Amino acid sequence: MKELDLYRQLLAVNAKDFNTCFYCGCIATLQDLAPPLRFAEFYLKTREDADFYQVPSCKECSQVLKNEKSGLLGQRVDFLKSRFAKKYHKAIRVYELWDKDEVEELDYNLGNSIKAGLSLGEESYQRFKYRGFEFEVEGVKHDAFYVKTEVLTVFGEKFDNFRDALDHASRSFRIPKVKLKEMFAEHNNSFDLAIRKYQDDMSKKLYEKELKFKCKEFADNHKQNIKFVMRTVEFYREIDELLTIDGALKKLLSERVNVWN
Repeated sequence: MKELDLYRQLLAVNAKDFNTCFYCGCIATLQDLAPPLRFAEFYLKTREDADFYQVPSCKECSQVLKNEKSGLLGQRVDFLKSRFAKKYHKAIRVYELWDKDEVEELDYNLGNSIKAGLSLGEESYQRFKYRGFEFEVEGVKHDAFYVKTEVLTVFGEKFDNFRDALDHASRSFRIPKVKLKEMFAEHNNSFDLAIRKYQDDMSKKLYEKELKFKCKEFADNHKQNIKFVMRTVEFYREIDELLTIDGALKKLLSERVNVWN
């Protein structure tokens, strides 16, 4: 028996999916073999799990998968998606971080560069997120998709893709997209945690700025050492968490400065 005879044709159930690459949604011009033909004997001898499918695929997906040993369709999908994520990382990043309206405000050369990145990024993103289609093999239908639908939340509001969630979070909480994307990755892929951390950091920076400004003004007016003033204000506020910077300065003035003078 020829080894190629082992492979069963994977056929789309719905007409809209005919001649479509199962892996990325582009036009299918070739067939990917799961597992590749040269590994067929290995799977037969070892009895490891293998689908032995002929899968409609585009030229790029076939090229990427030709050396991939995996015999199961789901494994091949995972491998391909990981390769796409690496190969098109920069283009997808541009697509996630820029809006077409923002590009119009840039100068001509930079705008054209970003537009090209947006176009490639959008195509790459759609291919990366493509979930496959319902199919049948030898009359048996399979309705399970091989790419899980992404569900992201921003304080209870749900989004089915990262770009929309990032855009909403950035606009709603006035956080630069680049910064928010970095913090999202650093905080367990959670927008809620990233936003709270950003707000905490900003509150701390604003507090430190206010503290330094008011303590310097106080030190200059009352001829005190600014480091002494700042330490004393923070000491008072550690004792009384409800005490404001202004309240702590008034306390310092009445309890120490005026007493000394």
